[in-house]
Amino acid sequence: MSMQSVRVRLDDSPLFEAVADLDDRWNGFLRPRFTLDQVREVATHTQQLARECGRSWDSVHVVDMTFPALAGEDESRERVAIVMMVGWAWGPTDRPSQYTTIVDPDEDGLYDLGGGSWAWSHVPEPGRVPVEELQGLAGRQVHFVGEFEDPWDLFTHKVVLNDWREHYTSFNSGKSPAENSYFGISEAFDVEWDEAAMRIDDLPVCFVMAGDMELGLCPTSMEKGWQWSLVEAFTRLGVLPPTSEMYLPDEMDIPRSAELTRYLLDAFTAGVAHEVKEQQSLAASKEKYLSGVASKVLIDQ
Repeated sequence: MSMQSVRVRLDDSPLFEAVADLDDRWNGFLRPRFTLDQVREVATHTQQLARECGRSWDSVHVVDMTFPALAGEDESRERVAIVMMVGWAWGPTDRPSQYTTIVDPDEDGLYDLGGGSWAWSHVPEPGRVPVEELQGLAGRQVHFVGEFEDPWDLFTHKVVLNDWREHYTSFNSGKSPAENSYFGISEAFDVEWDEAAMRIDDLPVCFVMAGDMELGLCPTSMEKGWQWSLVEAFTRLGVLPPTSEMYLPDEMDIPRSAELTRYLLDAFTAGVAHEVKEQQSLAASKEKYLSGVASKVLIDQ
């Protein structure tokens, strides 16, 4: 059995880190195993679903016990965790043991949550475009509506803005921008729009078209570190991330491997270098133009 690190999900759940043998499947679904920390993440998600959807969802629970230090000892003696699965569809009855299962860790300390009964899907990390092949097609941050209006006219209600949600089309089904702006993409972008949406579907980012037919990317969540997902989305589309109006905070919105983190940092650095080069080129063109105007004035005099 060849176990490897994988990303998995249940239906539309968040992504969870696990290990699994990609050849060991049940009805086409994986049998992943999780560390205790990862079990806690799955537990939080399944408990929420059970509360929202009723008995149609099983839930995972972690019971923790820390044994206190004995007299004369400075630290706690032991911390024990028990992992339990509850099949609510089979209960409740007066015999909870009939629908409750204790999950023991395997020899590697990993837990099997629903292997052989839950529809765990494998979500492979998308192929990464080499940083040197990313194109400089990202534009500035643009507000959907109101960016050219007089602030005083807005404040005094002389001008009333339309609902900004009427000014975009999202190509990611069920996803909406979390704020009234997007980061533009040049019209030279030549990826099919539906395909572009699919490439970033598992990220909290959506691919949109604004009312003026301009394409762009929007975060669908403003959780701390949302900038990381926006940068990753641009790279998946083969585009250098925009950097003049954005930064990468220390905290990420979703977990990422060290390899992916390094890749995104390199892409962001390349984006900075690209924008600096663009500014230098613009400054040189402006200087050349002004020099030409000055020469013409002198000649005319």
